[in-house]
Amino acid sequence: MNEAGLIDVAGNSLLGAEDAQVDRYIEGSYLDAWKICAGVFPRTWFRNDSFLNERKVEDLAGGTGYVVLPNDFYLLSKFKMKLWQKPVFEASVQNEKTACVQFNEYTRGSTIRPVCVIDNTYVSSLNSIQQVLHYYSLPRGLATHEMEAAIYIPIPEPLKDKNDDYDLRLKEQITEPMCYLSAANVSVLLGKYDVATQLQETAIRAYPSLKSVRGTTITFKQ
Repeated sequence: MNEAGLIDVAGNSLLGAEDAQVDRYIEGSYLDAWKICAGVFPRTWFRNDSFLNERKVEDLAGGTGYVVLPNDFYLLSKFKMKLWQKPVFEASVQNEKTACVQFNEYTRGSTIRPVCVIDNTYVSSLNSIQQVLHYYSLPRGLATHEMEAAIYIPIPEPLKDKNDDYDLRLKEQITEPMCYLSAANVSVLLGKYDVATQLQETAIRAYPSLKSVRGTTITFKQ
């Protein structure tokens, strides 16, 4: 923040010996900045992991099924079953509307127009409620359901106790906006509200997708 030449209205440097907790503030603000960016920027810019080997429960007669999601699941990046003509890049959260559509065999997703829905489901083999990804759908009566691609964005690990050379597994494009967002959050914690506003405005000018417009009000996406 100092390197950017950002000072408060009194002309004082943001960081100094009196701000001994600034590293802890940065660690705490990292996850908030990451979540904002994950909701705006391409998912290929973030760490992507596979869940191809996770537990799968098949309804062969109905042509549907679900996959148990990893504990660190945050966003779906890509999912495709064999025989689907296209992958799915977004998963809806189960609600009354999606249930009415997907539980009806005439309106649910198909191999041409596949659909994925995230829900909490009791998994008898694990004897617990798990977050799962339901897939709709495949032809009825197949011998098995085989996943072709299953990629997700995991929740990042906290920065606490990480070495300076720890690999965040982020694309270079995401580094600058995350720095601005983290710096803005730290500035708020330090009571430097004018600087926080300046940082947010700088981030929005460089990355307009961070801007949220509601009516005539322009705010920063949260």
